[in-house]
Amino acid sequence: MKRYILFSAAALLGLAACNQNVLSDGPAVPGTGECLLTARFDLPSTKVASQTLTNEKAIQNVQIFVFRAGEGGDAGVLEIAASAGFDQALGVTTGTYSGITVKCSTGQREVWAVVNDSRDHTSGADAVQTKAEFLALTHELQDASPTKLLMIGRSHPESQDPAITLTEGAVQVSIPVHRLGASVVLESVKNDFSSPAYQKAEIFRLEAAYLLNVPGRINFGETSEPSALPEEMWYARLAAETANPRAAILFDNLSQELLNYGQTHTVKHTFYAYPNNCSPSEDAVFSPRATVLVLEASIKYASGWVKYYYPVTLNGGLAANKQYHVNLTVHRPGSTDPNKPVTFNDLTPTITVSDWDGGDTYNPEI
Repeated sequence: MKRYILFSAAALLGLAACNQNVLSDGPAVPGTGECLLTARFDLPSTKVASQTLTNEKAIQNVQIFVFRAGEGGDAGVLEIAASAGFDQALGVTTGTYSGITVKCSTGQREVWAVVNDSRDHTSGADAVQTKAEFLALTHELQDASPTKLLMIGRSHPESQDPAITLTEGAVQVSIPVHRLGASVVLESVKNDFSSPAYQKAEIFRLEAAYLLNVPGRINFGETSEPSALPEEMWYARLAAETANPRAAILFDNLSQELLNYGQTHTVKHTFYAYPNNCSPSEDAVFSPRATVLVLEASIKYASGWVKYYYPVTLNGGLAANKQYHVNLTVHRPGSTDPNKPVTFNDLTPTITVSDWDGGDTYNPEI
């Protein structure tokens, strides 16, 4: 479900004509008029209460790109670009930010917006000159954080043709931007061991939760295939990433919390990944494969604590701007290898999928 509200299912980027805070002047094309656009970033309330964290709405920096369209040989050529927040992070999480104004010529144009990129592509060595160069830009997941999630949008998102007509004077355009990443939330873990031998107090403890096999790069055009990424661009290949910056978005230490029979751990653990449509694999040698959420836990025996893994393969893949809510119920000791699945009799995972801030849900039993 698509939303035209900033940081609800998509973020609303309102462009309204204004003559203050001018940051960049584009060269006017002879024989055409002049249009002035001001970017306004609004942060209304979340549609579904408590579903999106405040930090996931944060705007740290913004970039605006205006490309020519439908004008013969110069279609796709950059008309003007501007940015804000790279010298000092904007840190906007509520209210309105209206800090970019660009001046450009009138005519058929495509307007693109980027929020929270790690690099400024409007000037300097990383600047782009064409739409093709813009769509080919890439972003690495390790440059993101819970307060700096990459978002992109364009004019006319509901149409195959993003071109709009900019006329002389006041022009207003709305651009919904969406997160390029997916969010995986471990919402709860319940101790429901079937055997009385495992229902004793203080013999089951939670060690960690994390994602495995995560694509680490995506292009702005969202056309890159995870299966085509070089191996080094896959994060947490077969083993957890425990060092920052990757651990900050892929790994949570559960601090050896004891979870007695009948109890439920309800602290939410949120992880971030780029889209992944690869099939599951149990091969010991890494190859592109489905992303897996792993609960790592230990059971106490007479000889000491033994570590087990409860991997949940996110079948069907991860899609951009989607949240995957996972609730686990543990019935038996898990696997001794995080890449080997446990049977459904050992673990009952319930997974719901929704737009990041929307209300569409699915409840498969797996």
